[in-house]
Amino acid sequence: MNPTTPTAPELSIIVPAFNEQEGLAAFLSQLFGVLAGCSDSYEVWVIDDGSRDATWEKLRAELARYPQLHGLRFTRNFGKEAAILAGLRQVRGRAVVVMDADGQHPPALLPQMLELWRNGKAHIVAAQKANRDTDTWFARLNARMFNGLMHALTGLDLEGASDFRLLDRRVVDALLSFPEKVRFFRGMTVWTGFTTVPLAFDVAPRIAGTSQWSTGQLMRLAITAITSFSAKPLSIVFRLGLFGMLAAFLLLLQAMYSWITHAAVSGWTSMTVIVLFFGSANLLGIGVLGAYLAQIFDEIKRRPEFLVGEIVPPPAHSLR
Repeated sequence: MNPTTPTAPELSIIVPAFNEQEGLAAFLSQLFGVLAGCSDSYEVWVIDDGSRDATWEKLRAELARYPQLHGLRFTRNFGKEAAILAGLRQVRGRAVVVMDADGQHPPALLPQMLELWRNGKAHIVAAQKANRDTDTWFARLNARMFNGLMHALTGLDLEGASDFRLLDRRVVDALLSFPEKVRFFRGMTVWTGFTTVPLAFDVAPRIAGTSQWSTGQLMRLAITAITSFSAKPLSIVFRLGLFGMLAAFLLLLQAMYSWITHAAVSGWTSMTVIVLFFGSANLLGIGVLGAYLAQIFDEIKRRPEFLVGEIVPPPAHSLR
């Protein structure tokens, strides 16, 4: 079905979910309670990213309560970026909102987001975290390191940014036209350049459970995001190589001076430091090149970004 047909709903909600069995029913109750008062035409898609608990069973149990609810389940865990992409390919709304299933993205913000979009003030309404008081100090540290790396190496300022945002249909169509397999939704929406209005919100406590993000997952996300959006790490390696050549030239001059003046040979300490420094720099450079090669490898394999295990109710239109 063409998303631009008259039967397309005004609003679509995409909810990536992973191991959210404890809080999913409460979240859906909050969400549909808000939607009933802010839109006459809407749909909600919950994308189960290969949950290992009873998230899918809990979702199926809620279908009878909410006619606008749909569910899509991956065959395994493919990651949040794949879940968002699957949602974007399924939804038909003229406006699309992506939000988490843990309740930290408050549904109460939806009327304000819709108002900004309806008034033509924004193609993208980007909800930004006014605080992270509900996070642990370790989670805040991880977020600060991630945002710092992204700003330093890509120029994208993601401080306070989240995946909680409203997209106009034009933005959704633009994102779906991008051919790359490896994606970073938060950065790609910024890259499109459509009119964006920030909207601050206080992060609510999780309805249930704990965060599924680990330091290792954030690091992998950072590597994906950086290699997707910037070649700056490669230029840093190049500059490091130039610095090494300059240092080697200075050492050559020092060695020649010592030979001409018959000065005593210097000790091994400085040489050991130099060897360790440039040996580590070489390994770092190889690692940076490896990250970009891995990105290229994932692209040229041209495997699907995800595999769908089940869709409920069965769709009237096929997955693109």
